[in-house]
Amino acid sequence: MSCRIFNIKERESNAELLRILCIFAILLHHFCIHALYPEIVPLDMVGKGWDSHFLLSSYAFIYLGVNCFILISGWYGIKTRLSGFVNLYLIYAFYTLIDSYDHIFSWDTLQHVLLPFSQGNMWFMNCYLGLFLLAPILNAAIEHMNTRQHAYSLILLSIASIYLGGFWQMSQFDINGYSIAHFVYLYWIGSFLRRVATDEKRTAHRWYYFGVYVGTSLLWGASAMSLAYGHSIQPWNIWGYNYPFLLLASIAFFLFIMSWHFKSRIINWLAMSSLSVYMLNDMVIQYDFLRPYAHAFGPWQQLGLLLGVTIVFYLLAIGIDQIRILLTQPMLNKLR
Repeated sequence: MSCRIFNIKERESNAELLRILCIFAILLHHFCIHALYPEIVPLDMVGKGWDSHFLLSSYAFIYLGVNCFILISGWYGIKTRLSGFVNLYLIYAFYTLIDSYDHIFSWDTLQHVLLPFSQGNMWFMNCYLGLFLLAPILNAAIEHMNTRQHAYSLILLSIASIYLGGFWQMSQFDINGYSIAHFVYLYWIGSFLRRVATDEKRTAHRWYYFGVYVGTSLLWGASAMSLAYGHSIQPWNIWGYNYPFLLLASIAFFLFIMSWHFKSRIINWLAMSSLSVYMLNDMVIQYDFLRPYAHAFGPWQQLGLLLGVTIVFYLLAIGIDQIRILLTQPMLNKLR
């Protein structure tokens, strides 16, 4: 028996706010690891200031951007249409041209514009495209499952992703979450949450979700600090998007934000450019100008610089994206 869980006419602004927060968190992560706090990923904490220790111990609070972004897709369901594919292509091509401003007429630039998803360094967009193309099959399977079948299939996917891939590091499965397989897994989780987490349940358990989010984020931080000081928790990779504490924190934060119900034109407008903000950050931004400032100030000033740079970049990126929208919207309107 089919169940129309994706039959949603209008999105509320809670999901759009979450989309903004996800991209903002990803920007924070990139500015941390590539410029201002390069010691974070290698866990080189010895001899560093309290701001580095504070940031690492609380890093899961911002490291869940990718997971939550895909959970939103699973919650609403991706509608695979020609206009959607063309929109993804134009976003990719537009920022490829910006990235290639100094050699815009070269063969490499032409190749990347014509075949933008062939760039191996854009793992997120490539995986998202794969999810976009698989969505009709996934939606059809989900729609024809009852709740028990949906739960059973989710348990099997969890065993494959978290236990076989994450714990045992079996290469045949999803090791660290940087893959289409993990995006499909998150999509499955998002769709299951849509089925079982009704408005009433989300509202009633709102602060429970928040508590789980805080607790599991702190457990991730404790794991990271333990590793930083030589206490191994192998074979787990804490930077994997399928790391259990991070996955639980992502789901709890997702449900917490989705428990609030409101509508805002400003938030919806800002969220329209979220994917473009990510693209501009990942393809165009050069972090060299920030690296000299790594630990150049006091701890509070350093953290303030991190937040300030992220906010300014986000707003500038939205402004740049208005040019893309102005150029591409007429074409997309004809395809709809």
